[in-house]
Amino acid sequence: MRVALKLLLPSVLFAALICNAALTLIGWRPPSIVDENREMAKPPAWSNNVTAYVREVDAWLTDNFALRKPLVFTFNKALYSWFDSTLARNVVVGKDGWIFGAEFDGQSSVGPRRLSEAYIAEAKQALIERKAWLEKRGIHMLVLFMPTKTAIYGNRYMPKAWHFDESLPTESEQIYQALQDTMPESIVPVRQAIMKASETSDLYYHTDPHATQQGSFVAFEQLAAHIKKYFPEAAPSAFPPYSLKVDGYQPTAFGRMMGLPFRDEGWVPIPAAGAYSFTSPSPPEWSKLVPKGSRLNFSENSHVQNIRVALMGDSFTNRMAAIFGEVFSQSATINLNNVSDDPADKFPTAFLDAYRPDFAVFLYVESRLAECKGCGAFPLTNPASVRSGSDEITSFRSAGR
Repeated sequence: MRVALKLLLPSVLFAALICNAALTLIGWRPPSIVDENREMAKPPAWSNNVTAYVREVDAWLTDNFALRKPLVFTFNKALYSWFDSTLARNVVVGKDGWIFGAEFDGQSSVGPRRLSEAYIAEAKQALIERKAWLEKRGIHMLVLFMPTKTAIYGNRYMPKAWHFDESLPTESEQIYQALQDTMPESIVPVRQAIMKASETSDLYYHTDPHATQQGSFVAFEQLAAHIKKYFPEAAPSAFPPYSLKVDGYQPTAFGRMMGLPFRDEGWVPIPAAGAYSFTSPSPPEWSKLVPKGSRLNFSENSHVQNIRVALMGDSFTNRMAAIFGEVFSQSATINLNNVSDDPADKFPTAFLDAYRPDFAVFLYVESRLAECKGCGAFPLTNPASVRSGSDEITSFRSAGR
């Protein structure tokens, strides 16, 4: 009996190796349940060099043996579920399954960062220039930075080693302070309202950096109140009576980095009537002027006050589109995440000059305010015509593709 037990483990291991080798040779692969978020080794190609070829074969087998994905998934799942940990860079696993991003945008801290005076002055000047350009066309500018998930929930769920002083002003609050005496009508602070609302609701996904639609709705309420205060004649219609319903979501940001197929849930405000009152028709001709790589969501609503809005920014705009559609007569939401670094794409003047909305709303997550190269920093990118105050439209480089 003792001899049999001693032989059991090596026998099982040997059988597993033989099975894995056979499955690999016949080309069997399990369904894709994990994305390792990297470029996998390519099939080996003979180049008249035995050493190089053997290395390519070894790399390809390492990345493509039959049982690799189930083993990777099991390992990553054990780290996350049992040890609140991960091998993924830039990720911190907190309590109760909450996941946070660290060291994004080339920074080493997840808490508020003190921006340099030069950066703040540059951001201030860029927004002043942008506001002046828009005002010439009868467009009001509103700037809204969504707090990072860490700024709202970090100290509640992250390990103590990552805690920070929540009383410090965040990056956007530093920019807002610099602009408070210059253009208070154009800046919409939302952090404190979201912080308060987060005491009773989960306004961000547990396994993704984005706000839920309920979190976006809290930000919208601050935006609507801000418009009513400074532009009462152009206030959006009230959002109709609504109920909160659970919405399933399959996030990819942290899931891809951690090699886990997460599923998450969030609350969504649904009009009590049971259906949205806006429609999604084909957008007008000016839709051809949006930058290449951007994503446009256009809606019309004949049941509300005739106020048109353009919402531009990163992926945080996606969850705001349905909310805007319900309260504005026209809403053009443009996700600029994947446009080029050309200033004409970052601030699409040709599109805005053709559309002429009542409001141009710029909504970005706060981590966009980062002093590093290659971070997609905002709002430090205006076209030359905007910087000079010229009326010339120079952003047609992106148009009509």
